[in-house]
Amino acid sequence: MKRRFLAWFSIVLIIMTVIGGLAYFSPKAKAGDTSSVSISLSGGLVKSKSYIGNDIEVKLKLTPTGSINVSRSPVSVVLVIDSSGSMDNNGKMTAAKNAAKNLIDSFKNSAKSGDKLGIVDFDSYVNDGSSYYLKQNYYYYFRTTSSTSTNTLVDLTNSNAVNNTKSLIDSMVAQGGTNMEAALNKAKTLLDSSPSGNDKYVVFITDGMPTYYLNGTRNGYPVVDGPGSAPNNTTKSKTLSAVQSLSQSGAKLFVVGVDTTGADVDKTFIELMASTANGKSYYISTANALNTILQDIFKIINLAVTYDNLTVEYPIPSGLTVTSMPAGWRIENGKLIGTFNPVTFENGGGTPAAQEISFKITSNTEGIYNLGKATLTFRKYDTVNGESTGSLEVNLGQVEFVRQPGISATFQVIGSGNIFVPNTPYDAKLTISAYGKSLDITTVINNFALSINNPYVTLQKVTTTNPSFNYAVDSGPTPTSLTIDYKVTFLREGTISFTPVLSYNINSTANSMNLTPLNFFVIDAANMIKSFSITKKIISDNSSANLSLKVDDMGLFDYDSAAKIKIYVEMSPTDTLNTNVTFPLQLVVDTSTRVSNGLRVLSKPVTFKLKPNLTATKVNFNISRIDIISSGVTYTTAFEKKINDVVVKKVTLR
Repeated sequence: MKRRFLAWFSIVLIIMTVIGGLAYFSPKAKAGDTSSVSISLSGGLVKSKSYIGNDIEVKLKLTPTGSINVSRSPVSVVLVIDSSGSMDNNGKMTAAKNAAKNLIDSFKNSAKSGDKLGIVDFDSYVNDGSSYYLKQNYYYYFRTTSSTSTNTLVDLTNSNAVNNTKSLIDSMVAQGGTNMEAALNKAKTLLDSSPSGNDKYVVFITDGMPTYYLNGTRNGYPVVDGPGSAPNNTTKSKTLSAVQSLSQSGAKLFVVGVDTTGADVDKTFIELMASTANGKSYYISTANALNTILQDIFKIINLAVTYDNLTVEYPIPSGLTVTSMPAGWRIENGKLIGTFNPVTFENGGGTPAAQEISFKITSNTEGIYNLGKATLTFRKYDTVNGESTGSLEVNLGQVEFVRQPGISATFQVIGSGNIFVPNTPYDAKLTISAYGKSLDITTVINNFALSINNPYVTLQKVTTTNPSFNYAVDSGPTPTSLTIDYKVTFLREGTISFTPVLSYNINSTANSMNLTPLNFFVIDAANMIKSFSITKKIISDNSSANLSLKVDDMGLFDYDSAAKIKIYVEMSPTDTLNTNVTFPLQLVVDTSTRVSNGLRVLSKPVTFKLKPNLTATKVNFNISRIDIISSGVTYTTAFEKKINDVVVKKVTLR
C-alpha cells in the first residue's frame, strides 16, 4: 500500500512540475509573437473654436502598447562587411568597423549558451586567406586574400574568441571590387555548421552594388569575373541566387546600404535582397548612422519588434493654413507630411514611451471646417513573421473659426443727394452693426461717440440713450445693429469734406475707427444769380433783344464736373406776343458756359412780334425757379428776380 501511494505521489508531483513548467515558460512558446504589442494613433484639436487669424493646435500621439518578455533560442550570427575600395571614402570603413565591434559587444553581453558568431570580410573575393583567379580582359590573375574572416563560427560566450574576431575587423583594409555572391556563399557555409536549433542571421554591410561574381574554377581555384567597376545583370542575378540559397537554409538577411553619395546603392535591390531572405533592409546616407542601425538589428535578433517608416500624411482642408509644424515636416501637394521616430519593443525592455507631435492651423474665413483624417503608414518587423506594412487613421474632428467681436458703421446725412443748403439743420443717422462671437468670456461694446473734425460742420446728438452690444459666452451680439440719430448743420457754401471718427469701448478698452469719408456741396441758389438783364426795354415789333444772365456757380463744377444749373425764365403776359422761343424759357449753365470775371455768362436772343390788331404791349420777365442737377439728382429752388415793363411797339412811319 505504501509503495502504491509513493508511486501515485510521484506521478502527481511529476504532472504538477510539468504543468508548472508549462505555465512559467509559456512565453517561450510565443517567442517573437507580436500579438501582445501594437501601436495606436490618436489626436485632435486642443480647442475646437478660435478667432480667424489665430492659431489652433492639433496634436497627434503615437502610443505603443504591450511589451515583450520571452526567452529566445540560441542564435548564429554572421557579420558580413564590404571592404571594397569605395569604403575608404567619407569615413565609411572606420564607421563600419566601430559599429561592427559594438554589435559584437552587444551580442557578447547578452550571450547565452549556444550563441555563435562569424565574420566575413569581402571585396573582389572573400578575405579568408584563400586564393582565386581574377579574370580581366581574357586574362587570369592569381590572387591570395588576407585572413580577416573567420573560417568557423566562434562561441559568443568565449571572450578570447570574441576578442579575436574584433581584431580581425581592425585589420580590414578597403580595396578592390564588390563580390556579394562570394560573401553570401561564405556566410552560408559558416551557418551550415551552426548547431541544430540555432536561429540563423546574416548582417550585411555594403556601400555599393555587386560588381563581381563567381564563374566556375580554374586549376581548382574559384574564378572571379565581372565588370569590376559597375553592376550588370549577371552580378545582380548571381547575388540574388546566393540570397535565395541562404534563405532556403533557414537564415534571415539584414542588409544595410550606406550611400553617402546618393548614387552608389540601389535601394530597390537591397530591399529585394532582404525580402528574399525574410529579413529587413536599411538605407542610410551617412556612415555615422551605422552604429544605431546595427544596434537596432541586435534588438530584433534578440526578439524585439520594430515599427519604422512611421509616416504621417494629412490632407489640409481647403480654407485652412498650416502655420507651424515639427522640424523636418513639410507641406507637399496640399498635404502635411512628416514622421514619428521608430518604435522598438525590446525583449525585456518594457513598453516604449509614447510620442506626441503638434502642428498649428488657422483660417482667415469664418466657418466650420471638417479637419478630416490623418493617416499613419508604417513598416513592422519581427523575427518570426518577417516584414509587414500597415496603416492607422485618426479623425481630427471639426473646428470653427469666428470673427472676434467687432463693429462696422456708416454715417449718413439725410437728404435727396449730396447738395445741401447752408445754416439748415439736417437729420443724420449713425448705423452700427456688430459681428463675431465672444469665446471664453462675455463681451460688451458700448460708449459710442462720433466726432467730425471740420469747423464748418456742427454735429448735435439727438438720441439720448447710450446703446450697447452684449455678447454672452460663445454667442453673437444682442442686438445685431443699432441707430443713433444726429442733426448736422453746414456753416458755409462750397465743397465740404470730412471723415467721421467713431470712438467706442470693447470691455472697457478704448477703440476708434474712421468711417467712410463724406463729400457734400453746400449752396444757396438764391445767391447764384448775380445779374439778369435785357439789352433794351423798348423793342420794335418783329425785332430782337438779348436776355442775359451772370451766374456764380460757387465751385459746383469743381465738385461735380457733370453738374448743370437750369434757370427758368417766365414772361407775362404771354398772349400779346409771339416769340421765337417758348416760355417759360430754360437756360442751362454747365462747364462749357463762358466765364467772365469769375461768373458764368450766357444770353439768349428773343424775337418779339405783336399779335394782330395790337400796336404795342408791355411785358415782364421773371426768373421763377433754379434747378441744380448733380449725380442724377435734381435740387429745385423757388426764386424770383424780375425785369419789368419791357415795351414792344410798332414803329410809326412819318
